[in-house]
Amino acid sequence: FLLVSTVLTVIAATTSTPVSQSQAVSYLRKFGHAPESNHMSGSLLSLESLSESIRSFQRFAGLTITGELDAETLNAMGKKRCGNPDIAGTDNAKRKKRYALQGSKWDHKHLTYKFVSYTPDLTRTETEAEIRAAFQLWEDNSGLRFSKVDNRQKADIEIKFAAGAHGDGDPFDGKGQTLAHAYFPSSGGDAHFDEAETWVLGKVNGVNLRLVAAHEFGHSLGLSHSDVTAALMAPIYNPKLTGLHRDDIQAIQRIYGKSMVKPDIIPPRTRPKVTTTTTTTTRRTTTTKSPPVGACNGSNGSTYAFLGELFWRLNDNGADKGFPASIYSAWGIRGSVDAALTYKGVTNLFQGHRVHSFRNGRKQNTAHISTLYGSVPSFIDAVFEWSGNGKIYFIKGDKYWRYNPNIKAIDAGYPKPLTVWRGLPGHIDSALQWNGKTYFFENGLYYRFDDNRIQVANSTKYPYPRRADEWWLGCKD
Repeated sequence: FLLVSTVLTVIAATTSTPVSQSQAVSYLRKFGHAPESNHMSGSLLSLESLSESIRSFQRFAGLTITGELDAETLNAMGKKRCGNPDIAGTDNAKRKKRYALQGSKWDHKHLTYKFVSYTPDLTRTETEAEIRAAFQLWEDNSGLRFSKVDNRQKADIEIKFAAGAHGDGDPFDGKGQTLAHAYFPSSGGDAHFDEAETWVLGKVNGVNLRLVAAHEFGHSLGLSHSDVTAALMAPIYNPKLTGLHRDDIQAIQRIYGKSMVKPDIIPPRTRPKVTTTTTTTTRRTTTTKSPPVGACNGSNGSTYAFLGELFWRLNDNGADKGFPASIYSAWGIRGSVDAALTYKGVTNLFQGHRVHSFRNGRKQNTAHISTLYGSVPSFIDAVFEWSGNGKIYFIKGDKYWRYNPNIKAIDAGYPKPLTVWRGLPGHIDSALQWNGKTYFFENGLYYRFDDNRIQVANSTKYPYPRRADEWWLGCKD
């Protein structure tokens, strides 16, 4: 699989102005620690939910975990930092590994970069040297290699210094806030730096270009934010860093393998905490050019994809050996499945009016879909748990139903027209959640949904919809 991201913006200085308590709730929502308040995900946070959201941020920021908006927490929220969420969806929120893999990667290991524009704060020679040094951190600790090309040539990663609106739909906000942003590999990998900032060599009287660039290039290579505060990929800028943390190295090597060069490591200062889910990754190799009808993370940590009467068990680099296999051989049911969903350790395979339930690979029971999900119709097109609110959505034809697990019933006012999901076509063949993001498939194309803005994600360089065979299955013309 090859997954896509939204743009990530980066870090700034360590000085901060504490936020107010009223601003804190907006902060928690903006950076993924609390659900958005919108017509699809509900309204106000309960006190219990607010406390859990605060604890989530405190854990991510390396603070004392109190669940309260104390002075330390409000001060941390005032620090200049990355402008995109720390947590994107339910999967990342409960991942086992401290680092986070966004889900997409480059399909080659010798990457090229070029400068579209330069900063006037430094000479061109200084800028190029700092950028080269930033890439070198990743090159020394992975199987990757980087080469600069002339700006008239095509490059994998384009580097731009610009202020305000600069052509990608994500304008910079001026001095002292967001410093830069970068795209994940499947969205082009480009890195943009805010020219309103003062870029410097080293740590004094400005923003350290090498550190910010190295962080951004981590996103360009497929890494999300880490909740290890001493890691380069942590969302808050740390001017004391001089290289990669073990957490960064483990992440990049998981995607691209090890380097023969001795790594530049910052020893961990604290023992990593253990959290509770897996992060699955990148792409699979198969002979089919059709997208899966569904994918789910099994309770044993494996990830499965279904298509027709076949299924695949996925690993970090593709499908396990011996796959695809017949659904009947492993699951004991004949024929194809309409959709698949794993929720709280139970994997449900939907087939007509029947739902086959499995736990730890063992069949539990078969029930009528209405027995489990009330007024949901038979022969559904798609089912998924939406990261925006943790509820289960069923799609059939041009309508969708929202199932509330708390009350075990369809919410009032449903079904609703599929057009509520802005930017989607009038019919969906399948849908799935992957790495906390929602993907919809229709007629050989796919759309990634922006769960924060409640619309199809905006990508000017590679707009949606995209070809499912090329971007998910790696089939090139």
